[in-house]
Amino acid sequence: MNILRLFSCLMLASVLSRATEIESYQLRLTTATNGTGQGLATVKMSGCVPGQMNIPLGFTKIEALTLEAAPKGVRLEPGPSNGQLLLHFFLPEGIAPEATVQFSFTVPRAFQIIEPGPGEKSTLPAGSRLFRHAFVNTQETTIGSYRFELLFPEKTMAQAIREQLPKPKKSEVGPRVLLSKLEGRQAATLQFTALKQGDDTSMQLEVVPVRKSFGWLLGGLLLAAAYLYYFRDIVARKET
Repeated sequence: MNILRLFSCLMLASVLSRATEIESYQLRLTTATNGTGQGLATVKMSGCVPGQMNIPLGFTKIEALTLEAAPKGVRLEPGPSNGQLLLHFFLPEGIAPEATVQFSFTVPRAFQIIEPGPGEKSTLPAGSRLFRHAFVNTQETTIGSYRFELLFPEKTMAQAIREQLPKPKKSEVGPRVLLSKLEGRQAATLQFTALKQGDDTSMQLEVVPVRKSFGWLLGGLLLAAAYLYYFRDIVARKET
């Protein structure tokens, strides 16, 4: 019996040691003014072995899940949702050691709906939206790097970063969440490396309509007024 148990443990260890690894996981969500989002994910794997590969997806509800690019024979199916979805990839016999899969999906409601209680006033400026993204590595395989890009709806910008977890380590360069421009839109990028099983990362943003700045107009009016005042003094000196 002890020999049988030892053999079983050795077989299990052999299987786990040959598990497919995720080198990088990049996800972009492009949001629209109506509150929906279009997602595109690219997952690079190494040490690929035939069988089922589970990949977490940091959303609770999606639609139109589509496998966009993958080696021949790879299949994709949605799995259960327990706070976040789990996707099932089925890797065929003969798959190359390194493979890249790409899939798309739609998020029907990307932004949180904030409604004040009866008799309460909203604490957010008019037109504000809250967005939160949380990702947990629920699988045994370590994820080498996770990168999530959020493209804001057109004519909107970030008012505040309310959450960016975990806090960067001293060895990390740059913030957990970086605000920038992608494809001509305001955007935010969440990055985390070496996610072991149970590791999580998240961000929450307050997004508001782009405000037109009238500072340049006010400055021009002040300069014009100063010029006219100075010109008036010159005319007055000439007349005298």
